[in-house]
Amino acid sequence: MDVGYEVNIIKRFGNLLKSWAGALKRGFDIRDFLVLGGIAMLGYGLYLKWGEWLAYIVCGVLLMLVGYVMNGDK
Repeated sequence: MDVGYEVNIIKRFGNLLKSWAGALKRGFDIRDFLVLGGIAMLGYGLYLKWGEWLAYIVCGVLLMLVGYVMNGDK
């Protein structure tokens, strides 16, 4: 059975996504996401002028601390 050109492209794209997902899973840990998420929340809290800025800053700092303190053993 002859498969169309589009189906081959979709299959190759699917294999590419699987390889990238595997590389990200091996390269990143939950600690990385906690630290980067904390930095992002801290930055957003510093960007805000009034309102809930303190909550974002405190949450960002707490997420970063949890990410730093987590044990790296698997």
